[in-house]
Amino acid sequence: VLIQWNGPEANLSEKSRGLALARHIRDRERGGRAQIGVVDEEQNSADLMQIMETVLGPRAGSLRDTIPDEKVDEFQKANLRLYHLYEKDEDLVVQEIATRPLTQDLLQHEDCHILDQGGFKIYVWQGQGSSQEEKKVAFSRAVGFIQAKGYPATTNVEVVNDGWEPAAFKQLFQHWTEKEPLEQLGRAKVDAMKFKMTHLQGQPELAARHTMVDDGSGKMEVWRIEDLHKKPVDPKKYGQFHGGNCYLVLYTYQKAGRPHYILYLWQGRHASVDEAMALALNATELDHMYQEEAVQVRVTMGREPRHFLAIFKGRLVVFQVRAGPHFPKPAAQLFQVRGTDEYNTKTTEVPPRASSLSSNDVFLLATREICYLWCGKGAP
Repeated sequence: VLIQWNGPEANLSEKSRGLALARHIRDRERGGRAQIGVVDEEQNSADLMQIMETVLGPRAGSLRDTIPDEKVDEFQKANLRLYHLYEKDEDLVVQEIATRPLTQDLLQHEDCHILDQGGFKIYVWQGQGSSQEEKKVAFSRAVGFIQAKGYPATTNVEVVNDGWEPAAFKQLFQHWTEKEPLEQLGRAKVDAMKFKMTHLQGQPELAARHTMVDDGSGKMEVWRIEDLHKKPVDPKKYGQFHGGNCYLVLYTYQKAGRPHYILYLWQGRHASVDEAMALALNATELDHMYQEEAVQVRVTMGREPRHFLAIFKGRLVVFQVRAGPHFPKPAAQLFQVRGTDEYNTKTTEVPPRASSLSSNDVFLLATREICYLWCGKGAP
């Protein structure tokens, strides 16, 4: 059993991080077989508290006073140190290159970096062009920091991949600009599907190759994270996502005569760190309601997988601003429509300027008085 003990004054973000770590240990180190017990109020968790006292011994004295989050954050950010691992004269060298404030352009995509949070946590950032040897050495050096700098043995070392940085990592930088979608990064483009979607259920190997479990005709429920809790979205607005928010999408489909579940965690590009953490916590709670049978898939804005697009049947629209009455629509909005059919089409709001136009796509300019449809010469 894994026990998570939450302090009386722990906030939702801290509980979420703790639960994420517990699930990581369960799935990666215990083969998914361990049970997770959460102690929110000691008087209501007598069995779990008995286990803790048996292992740790009885508590000596009362709980210590809470340290304000502001002081903890200030300490962690003040002790940031960024290291660069690179090849020099056929040797791999680790060199400290920056302290607070950190900027995103310090990260070199062909190398690895180590970001030390003063013993609170150590990140190993792996650039897209870094070699396996560089990744191995970077992780080894990061682990070596724990002993060399006298950090607690429990200090966590987390690997972060270039282009897939979690919110907790990005918030340590002064500014963070998201990259363009994968197809614009020079990576191999995925060819248009050369098969009919209705054939997927009868060909599971084909579905697996294209990460499609079905044709997207199952049942869907959508929630938006508001005030760190999930709030149901009006079915009439299914498919409308906002870049300043986070969403949960529960997809149910039938296989072998029984229901299966996929839980998509969609994170907007401009969502706060607290909302991203609340997204994970609410996803865990929702997963418990379905006996942890849901397959969780994290989706970042602009990188929606093929099946996620398919379940919205071409009606996926991503707005830049947050949802809510306090965030009114701008006077003019420009939307880019990309895709070849209802299974891979999505609409994304882009800056309303001429440089946003591309001859390969269709654009919609919406003002308060009129809408304009602009079709590029190469649009399908």
